[in-house]
Amino acid sequence: MAITEQLLLMFSALGGLNAWLLAGYFFWRKPAPSSDKPLADQLLALLLLMLSIRVLKSVLFYFNPAITKQILQLGLSACALIGPLLFAYCHSICGPKKTKAWYLWPLAAVLLLVLAVGVLWPYQHYTGLWAGLMYRLINYSWLGWILLSALWVWRSSKTSTELATALQQSELLMLKSLIGGNLLLWAAYHFASYTSYISGALSFSFLLYVAALTLYLQKRAEPKAVPYANKKLPVQQAEIWQQELAQLMLHQPLYLDANLTLAKLAKQLGWSVPKLSQLLNDNLQTSFNDYINAYRIAYARQLLAQQQPLKMADLAEQSGFNALSTFYSAFKKATGLTPARYKQQLQDSGIINPLSGIIS
Repeated sequence: MAITEQLLLMFSALGGLNAWLLAGYFFWRKPAPSSDKPLADQLLALLLLMLSIRVLKSVLFYFNPAITKQILQLGLSACALIGPLLFAYCHSICGPKKTKAWYLWPLAAVLLLVLAVGVLWPYQHYTGLWAGLMYRLINYSWLGWILLSALWVWRSSKTSTELATALQQSELLMLKSLIGGNLLLWAAYHFASYTSYISGALSFSFLLYVAALTLYLQKRAEPKAVPYANKKLPVQQAEIWQQELAQLMLHQPLYLDANLTLAKLAKQLGWSVPKLSQLLNDNLQTSFNDYINAYRIAYARQLLAQQQPLKMADLAEQSGFNALSTFYSAFKKATGLTPARYKQQLQDSGIINPLSGIIS
């Protein structure tokens, strides 16, 4: 093997091999006790593992076209799981807290389908099926999952303030890197006939190192945690700060701002972000979003007790929610009822005129 081919083999395989190490790190590292994303690291680890298997298969095939059909089948099977894993990881990061992991069902369905096809129609005996129809289905479905993941992250960031407050910049960067990297990797393989089949493996190695370097620099740029960040405040001090916070919310209804963030509220108080976060999380045992939503729901209940009818969208907007679905979920979580049902109960009890109501 010529020196140029040796270098090509080394650089193309290096990313795939290092991805295994990175996958092992994410799979076995322990999440923070307060983490609300217990599955995120495992999904990321599996995603990196499937990507590395796909890449290493292409490296083996490029340098040895006579590799066994079982390896080719393994590579394509791993490729079929990349898209669902990407979507599941994106949802685990930016999806609503404490929600049922419904996004795992598509992943399970694809896994069962791949296993069934692999057992009933193995590559070794159905080469034409795998090299033709299965190859196209797997690659175009991969593209579909990439676009679906991008749409999900975009919609979540537009319709929920939770993404702006709960996610660290490194997590947002990871989401963008994974989606963009998957798209570039897909393009490298899809258009390999115009370039080279090994370009996919080379691009993966490059993207892996760029993402790792970017995340490292991003982590260094993030503010360091204060020494007392994980300790509860003294009771007397916490009560004073809690009263100060409550007075601000009473006299300045900042919660009606749909774009209110933890940083904005801390600025109004003249506090640091870690100080406010510590008071909410450690002493009040609540998150920023739950704390603000409690005020918003209380305000919405006041609006519902008034005489004039309201459209559901107007009710959500006036209460400080920038998405109707977010308002509906928060209201039902707080009261156990839908806004319309809550209004009906007020009417039944005679608190408000039966002629008033909600226009959906």
